Amino acid sequence: MTSAKIELLQIELQGLQLAAEHLRYSLARCEGLTGITNLPPEQLERLESLASRFARLADLLTQRLFRLIDDIELVGNSTLLDRIYRAEKRGWGNASELIKIRELRNLIAHEYSGDRMVEVYTAVASLTPSLLNVVPAVTTYANSLIQHY
Repeated sequence: MTSAKIELLQIELQGLQLAAEHLRYSLARCEGLTGITNLPPEQLERLESLASRFARLADLLTQRLFRLIDDIELVGNSTLLDRIYRAEKRGWGNASELIKIRELRNLIAHEYSGDRMVEVYTAVASLTPSLLNVVPAVTTYANSLIQHY
């Protein structure tokens, strides 16, 4: 069973790297666009892509990789908050920032009103560096697990 989970971890790490690259690309394309209202459609599309990629990477980390690593280490079922606090203990990031990232991801997933989108895009741009900083820490940790098994 563990070998299947290790194989899945390797696949997830590849997806993680790709998702992080896409988010970095979107962040660079959105430089100077956040906080501005009445943007043309092309620039709004860039911001929407940034938000979508942010949410995707946040999900990949918190819902898939954090959970899979816990499963490999036999931590068992736990809440998202438990996984976030364990991530902080493992040195992957600050729990309060990871919680903000998750809350923003939820807002992106459920925000259908254009009223708050300028605020959402600004928050995404400001939290993206923190989210991206988690990737190498998780990757290093996961690779050590792969080496161990």
